[in-house]
Amino acid sequence: MKRYEKESLVKNFLVFFSLLTGLLILLFLELNHTQKREYKQSLYKTMQVCSYTLDCKQYNFDFANKDMTKLNKLYENNETLDSYFTIPNSKKFHLKITYPKIIYLQDVRNIQQELWFKFIFAEILLFILSLFFTFYSLSPIRKALSLNDEFIKDILHDFNTPITSMVLNIKMFEEEKGKNPFISRITTSIDNILLLQNNLKCFLQHSPSQNASVNLAKLSKNRLEFMQSIYPKTTFIYEKNNDLIRISNEEILTRIFDNILSNAAKYNRINGEVKITINRTKISISDTGKGIKNISKVMQRYYKEQDRGLGLGLHIVQKLVNELNIEMEVISKIDVGTTFILDFKHLGKESV
Repeated sequence: MKRYEKESLVKNFLVFFSLLTGLLILLFLELNHTQKREYKQSLYKTMQVCSYTLDCKQYNFDFANKDMTKLNKLYENNETLDSYFTIPNSKKFHLKITYPKIIYLQDVRNIQQELWFKFIFAEILLFILSLFFTFYSLSPIRKALSLNDEFIKDILHDFNTPITSMVLNIKMFEEEKGKNPFISRITTSIDNILLLQNNLKCFLQHSPSQNASVNLAKLSKNRLEFMQSIYPKTTFIYEKNNDLIRISNEEILTRIFDNILSNAAKYNRINGEVKITINRTKISISDTGKGIKNISKVMQRYYKEQDRGLGLGLHIVQKLVNELNIEMEVISKIDVGTTFILDFKHLGKESV
């Protein structure tokens, strides 16, 4: 299951389960109140029967002054529950029947304990039902996303033949006619198409390949040199203060560097600069470009501040840095430039 599907599943499940649990709690609170009230009513009716028979061992009997008592009511005191009944031919006294409160509280606890068992059983059923309805409600969305992924995969597969043909024909043309500016521009365009194709492939892939030791300083320099061949009018600067070797996924790291560097060059000013700086566990990629207006939205899928592109590049970067446990900070100022700071401190080091 993909990350966003898991996120959607968890959120929908929590909504279903929380709402149903809230309703269940209200229901059991009302049920608890009702059962306590019914128990008191049952207790009073039993006392009423006992007032005639006087044969109830669980109750205590006494006399009370008529002027101090009221009939047809159950009184709850600190130590007892009391009720008063008439005595035939008595003008001065009422019959007082009492029930020990400690026993009453124990009876109430037994009622509540039984309700707790029922509540736990109901919660388990709700958990199962919520999970079932969550999967059921997400199934149409998952089918639509699966169709979308299959469509993109088919498109990418169909791209391979014309791209391969163009690359081979350009090489043959170069061997025959030699290098010239027109061929260089066509090669640059093909490299951009390949970069876009790699982004789409990366967007569809959800299981990273096996990790290995990666020289981040060397890798970032190689990607910078690759971007320099695509954007020859942009000045690329490389500054290394230390080596940086970590256990990670080189293929995914390549996608991260390529997307950030591509954006830095693509949205730069004429004859602008792109600089990579390696300092301790951090690699910063800064440019002298247009800047980002809304940093909080720039990582969202399909969000664009320019007419160019698909709005996937930085979304993919965010997805991949999260996958590799890389901390990322974005600092930007309009018409001054943008800096991406990648911190690799959480990545494991190669054991000696």
